Amino acid sequence: MSDDASNTLTTDTLVSELDKLRRNITGELTALLNSSLESIHSSIASIGSTLATQATTFTDMETSLSDHSDRITHLEQEVCTLQSKLVLATEENVALRANVEDLVSWSKRQNIRVVGLPEDIEGKDTRQFMTDLFTEVAGAALPSPPELDRAHRSLRPKPRQGQNPRPIIVRFHRYIEKEAVLNFAKSSKEITFKGHRIKFYEDFCVSVANRRASFNNIKGLLYKRGVRFGMIYPARLRVSYNNKEHYFETPEAAEKFYHQNFAE
Repeated sequence: MSDDASNTLTTDTLVSELDKLRRNITGELTALLNSSLESIHSSIASIGSTLATQATTFTDMETSLSDHSDRITHLEQEVCTLQSKLVLATEENVALRANVEDLVSWSKRQNIRVVGLPEDIEGKDTRQFMTDLFTEVAGAALPSPPELDRAHRSLRPKPRQGQNPRPIIVRFHRYIEKEAVLNFAKSSKEITFKGHRIKFYEDFCVSVANRRASFNNIKGLLYKRGVRFGMIYPARLRVSYNNKEHYFETPEAAEKFYHQNFAE
């Protein structure tokens, strides 16, 4: 009997000890797990807070992008409207410039520019000086001394010594007298006055004069070839070739025609 009791106590003690060991290990594992989970919970909470902040940021960004998109759309519409207005304004400006150019040209319709007279040769009475000049050099083309409304040097600054003199601008009272003088000049190879070689030109506004001057190179080439040509107002070149009239709006077109027909 005593041996069985001893064996029973030993088993009970062993079971009790194992149970204590189990509880100790379970407690330690629970404590360790709770400690580990606490940092994980903290990290998860931080991530959650960050995600919430990011979500708020994304929402704000979406709102901002939507607002910017609406503004861009509005600006695009305004730009389209402004472009349409700019096209209209450009067209109106072109038309107004053409009208102004035409008005200025009409105001100069009875003018002649006289080139080649030295500065101050005209004295104090430029109008009378030019009346005498036209009477002397173009008297055969005029039935009587021309009536001039005014005559003056061009308004640019007086040139220094050695520079080309300013042209004298003359306004005829009668258009027919102005045309008679120009026709005389076109038919004369050379016109001199008091030993000075002079030339008569029509007086155009700056824009027209520049456009006509752009044809000077091709006109020089045609002149050397003996080809007849002329300028049509405001700036159109007429070339007579092979019994046919050719018209050119730009010097480039005229030069192309020249090279096609007068290639070396």
